[in-house]
Amino acid sequence: MNAPSGSSAPRVLVVDDNESVRDFLTEVLTGWGPFESAPCEVETAASVHETLQLLSERPYNLVLLDMVLGDGNGLQVLEELQHHDSPPSVIIVSADDPPDLRKKCREMGAAAFLRKGDGVEVLVRETMAQLGTSPASVMQIEREVMEMDQRKEDSGPGRILIVDDDPLVCDALESTMKLFENVEVRSAPGGRAGLEIAKEWRPHVVLLDIAMPDMDGRQTLKEITEAGLKPRVIMISAFRDSEIAQECVDLGAVDYIPKPVDFPFLRRAVAGHLALAKREVVEGA
Repeated sequence: MNAPSGSSAPRVLVVDDNESVRDFLTEVLTGWGPFESAPCEVETAASVHETLQLLSERPYNLVLLDMVLGDGNGLQVLEELQHHDSPPSVIIVSADDPPDLRKKCREMGAAAFLRKGDGVEVLVRETMAQLGTSPASVMQIEREVMEMDQRKEDSGPGRILIVDDDPLVCDALESTMKLFENVEVRSAPGGRAGLEIAKEWRPHVVLLDIAMPDMDGRQTLKEITEAGLKPRVIMISAFRDSEIAQECVDLGAVDYIPKPVDFPFLRRAVAGHLALAKREVVEGA
């Protein structure tokens, strides 16, 4: 791994042509869970050209690399890194996961291959592993998230909105979210109702189903964004389709969690997003 000299913090390059993804990954690496006390030094790039230019100018410990970019793809970056004397570790973060692509990336030197729908905790764990963080620190993720959650009291209760047309799912999600201290939880049986509550209530986090009869999750997400609202939207869906996941990310979703829901995993993910959302409200006040 290429270790930049003169810098105590790990230097990470985030490469994605979607600005919201770049912003989210930057926030994770500088303030989520274990990275709150030991933030990375993060730079971003939106294209193959920009990435190669930055890699030629300065060293990095790690590159988080999207596979599909506007002027090319991640394989071009991996190919160029093969000519570097001391290349950084590379984690591919892709919406698609065909076996041949994963194998090709590994053969070209990628240290890991993640799907954009894998969730923030998986990304944090793999990033920490590639940066050489000790296993003991990896186990501190949940504790650090809980500590962030306790500090949220300074800015009032967290607001979580659940939007799903299945009442059993709504009940299960609502019960799980109410395990948090200092939160308020509301639910809506469909996209249109969810949109109206979001406009009136301004939730910090929205758990949004995709397949709903009145207005599906993608349209709901689009209208939330167009209304100028900025909650952290986590898509929860039975669809395991990489194109749908990528579309949701492009529309502004910060995470994509498949059904059946892993509730402990969801709770940790929501804790991180809720803490970041509340911090943004305080900083923007």
